[in-house]
Amino acid sequence: MMNRFGFLKNICMSGKMLLCHNDITKSILVLFMSFFLCTEAFADYYLVTAPNGLNVRASANKNSEVLGQLSQGNVVDVISIENGWANINYNGWQGYVSTSYLTAVTDKGETGTSTEKESWNFFSWLFNTEGESAWFTGLKWIFFLGVAIFLVKIALVVIGRMLGFGFVLGIIALLIGFIIKWIGWIETDTMWNIAKWGFYIGNVLGLLDSFVHFGDVLNDAADTGSNSSSGSGGDDGLKRYSVMIDGQEYILTQDSKYSECNYTDQYGNPWSNDSSGFHPL
Repeated sequence: MMNRFGFLKNICMSGKMLLCHNDITKSILVLFMSFFLCTEAFADYYLVTAPNGLNVRASANKNSEVLGQLSQGNVVDVISIENGWANINYNGWQGYVSTSYLTAVTDKGETGTSTEKESWNFFSWLFNTEGESAWFTGLKWIFFLGVAIFLVKIALVVIGRMLGFGFVLGIIALLIGFIIKWIGWIETDTMWNIAKWGFYIGNVLGLLDSFVHFGDVLNDAADTGSNSSSGSGGDDGLKRYSVMIDGQEYILTQDSKYSECNYTDQYGNPWSNDSSGFHPL
């Protein structure tokens, strides 16, 4: 099971090079892969795939006492998995079977004949730690908190856009209402109502703008306000690097703080950054 984490590490390392260190893409990739590992690697029910049957042993040892045997196609309820052995309930006893002959499933009962699906509740899955190892519980909560924090940051960005649009349009409406009141066409209460409706309409426009430019919202939510320490950052938040080629020093400035693919030197020439380093285009 631990090999899955090596696989996840390789995925992230590859993504780091191929996706040019894009914070949003890496965050979504890591969260997606974490959820995939959590849901696939730790299903409660497992299908026995051993063609000649699978021995149930008294302890997690291939030389321990055999309590019985499971047939190919049986589905067992796994309590926990450790060191290649699954702890299961077997005829009122706790037994152990090799995970080499188990495949995760979601059905209860015999495969191919059972149509009853296990009900799944998110909060039960989150707070129920029975039969889980400590590292898996930690991974589950890291995933949940990561998603929750990112969603909160998205919500704050959207609210900020709504308030920004609302205040701007509200002030414009207030000025228009003040001019109309100064002419004498409306009363003071009407002037404030115009400003209030301008604020409301601005909120709606800010919400619509967030949906239309949702990519920018994700960028703002993923922006931590600081970049990697591998390069010096300017007041604009862009990274700067000093590169020596043939005795000539080039000062490279990041084109966008959301990607490390494209840079420009002090002479205005474009550069690219990939797994092999910096090189001019």
